[in-house]
Amino acid sequence: MINHSTVTPHSPADEARFDLPTRVDRSDLQQLLAAHPGNSTFEQALGSIQNGRDLLRMLSCYIYFNSIFGSGVANLAGEIGAQQSLFRDPGEPMAITADRSVEVAARIFFAAVDEFGVGGGTATGRSTHRTLAQATLKAIGSFFDYDLATMNQIAEPNARTLTAIDQVRDGYAISQAVDEQKIFRSIGFHMGSEVLADEEFNLLDSFLRTKHPDLVNHLKKTKVTINEVQVSAYHWIQIHTTVEADHFDAAMLGANLALRYYHQRPQAQLEAKAWILQGFKEFAVTQADFMDGLMKS
Repeated sequence: MINHSTVTPHSPADEARFDLPTRVDRSDLQQLLAAHPGNSTFEQALGSIQNGRDLLRMLSCYIYFNSIFGSGVANLAGEIGAQQSLFRDPGEPMAITADRSVEVAARIFFAAVDEFGVGGGTATGRSTHRTLAQATLKAIGSFFDYDLATMNQIAEPNARTLTAIDQVRDGYAISQAVDEQKIFRSIGFHMGSEVLADEEFNLLDSFLRTKHPDLVNHLKKTKVTINEVQVSAYHWIQIHTTVEADHFDAAMLGANLALRYYHQRPQAQLEAKAWILQGFKEFAVTQADFMDGLMKS
């Protein structure tokens, strides 16, 4: 499990910018995480798995829950980037060049670069995380020798997963009008999703390696063809044991950039920080509820 108090900044040069009277620190978040039951509940759910059917059912819900986050991040980055009057640099004398909304949005969008497979040195880039997750699910079904009808039955997301998806859509401000409070709450929601996902994937990876080493070896050796591309079946889990920490660092920087370029009145910045922490707590509740229902019908 990652100790987030030791995570290094995404960029020391960026971190040096934030000599702010009001900022989000890791200590603010650690206090919230200390009382959060979500990943303990996830660990209990993993411990309750008795057979391949349980494992496939759990992973199918978990994979489906994760499927919405890339779109949520991209949506939030777009909403922030469009707020040119909200994030302004008081040190820039030319009004038309003082907006810094895209600078804030870029730190949020950082996570979407991975989610959507941007880059990779080819015309189409890398595989999306959704494709990688689909490859993992299909390879697990193949390992346990489930036919298509059985796979469709076991892998159907349960009601708690669908509810959690709706909550994530709301948290990332998808398909809704946003105001200043919602923007900052959504930034906090995103920060919560990244810090908790980092621990989730490390728990999942450790559980699979310890309890299901034959499955892990199978997934590592197996490639699944999706969208005419061969995808490594364990890559989705493996990469998420590291990338989420980077995404969290970037989100933290984005939050503090947002505070820096928000209204210069100290009281307004304190209020904005409170909104960020409220959004962080909102994700923690969403994740805890989802984990509590992970193994339920």
